Amino acid sequence: MRSSAQIELTGASQLMKERRSSARIDAPYPARLRGVDVNNQPFKEETVLQNLSAGGLYLRLERMVREGALVSVAVRLSTAERTDSPVLRLAARGTVLRVEPQWDGSYGVAVEFLRRRTF
Repeated sequence: MRSSAQIELTGASQLMKERRSSARIDAPYPARLRGVDVNNQPFKEETVLQNLSAGGLYLRLERMVREGALVSVAVRLSTAERTDSPVLRLAARGTVLRVEPQWDGSYGVAVEFLRRRTF
């Protein structure tokens, strides 16, 4: 028998699934995010994506950013270790939708694309 907390979590999970309008790819692509942190300090941080979709991405940062902040991201769409061969890249501007503190002191950050292009 499931507790009411488990049922609530299951219901919330179902809502999250229904809100997504495009498929997500769970791939550890290397990324560089630029923006302004909560202390209004410009930053550039190298990180790895948690997931990617046509509408946005989710990654972890060592610093906290504000919801609603504008950011730029560059993603190398390959997990291959060789960096001398050409690979597809993504450049995007977006808005921070969600910031989630993580157990290790990092922050999970969801970004919705405003503009994007691949090259």
